[in-house]
Parts: sequence; structure tokens; C-alpha cells
Amino acid sequence: MDLSTKVNIVLSVLSFILAVISIVTVVITLRQNNKMIENSSRPYVCIYFDYIQCGEPTGYFVVKNFGASSAFIDSLTYNDVIQNHPKSLADISTIFDGLSGNSIAPGQKFFAPFKLYEYKGGAAVFDIHYHSGKKHYSEHFEIAVANYGKLVKPRLVDKEYHAISYPLQEISERLM
Repeated sequence: MDLSTKVNIVLSVLSFILAVISIVTVVITLRQNNKMIENSSRPYVCIYFDYIQCGEPTGYFVVKNFGASSAFIDSLTYNDVIQNHPKSLADISTIFDGLSGNSIAPGQKFFAPFKLYEYKGGAAVFDIHYHSGKKHYSEHFEIAVANYGKLVKPRLVDKEYHAISYPLQEISERLM
């Protein structure tokens, strides 16, 4: 073989290697883009705790879809702390059981209210399984509700305007 043939063979091999590296890079980039698109358009169903104080403090478990697409809730399970909570304000377990088999739109939320001072203590544990299209997702939440009882919201007390002042103070705090 002469020198030009050897140079052509080496250049051909190097071109082939460069082409393979380019194809691998493109495939990796496409997979990353696909994951980014899925993550930006998927549902994110979360369960969190909040409370308001318009007189007596009232706690809420909130189930909200923070994502960009709707989710179909396959199952929502919770521990005995929620199951055995007194039902003087609302039947929390019935509310959570009613969410299974339903859809939740982006930005939509459901409230499960209860009296904060009736809470027996312990972490509230939730497992939620949902899907959107063919993709299935699951989330696990442990909420230390007893810690929220320690976060007292101070209220200016005016006996005459109590029914108006507490809600207005709550609204102003939410807007801050």
C-alpha cells in the first residue's frame, strides 16, 4: 500500500469514529430534552398542610396539582393518625377516599379541614399514586402536623369587630 491509501484509510476510520461520537451525542441530547419536556409538562400532585386562624385555628390538608397537566388519582392511602382523627369538623378519610378515581386539573386543589387542637399527634403519612397519559407517578409525604400547632399566629383582639378583624388579618398575611 502506498502512503495516500494509508492516509485515506486513517481518515476514513477517524471520520467513522467522529460520526459515531456525533450520533451518540445527539441521542443523549434528545433523551435529555425528552426528560426536560416531560418534567415541565407532567403533573405534580402534592399533599401539604396549612392552617388559618379566623378565630379558632383550623388546619387543612391540601391536595394540589402543581404541574402543567391533569392527573388521574389512582390511589391515595394514609396512616391511622388520619383515619382515627375526630370528625367534629369534617370526615377527613371520606374526603381523601373520594379523591381516588378522580382527576385533578393543573392548579386545582382540594381541602380536608380539621380542628388543629383535636389532632392526636404523630406524623401524617400519605402515599399517592397517579397517572397522566401512559406515565405513572407516585409520591410519599410525611407531615409533622403537631409542629404547626406551635406556630401561633398573633391576632389583634377587638371584641366588637372580632368576626371581621381575624379574617382580614389572615387575608393580609396571605398577601404578604
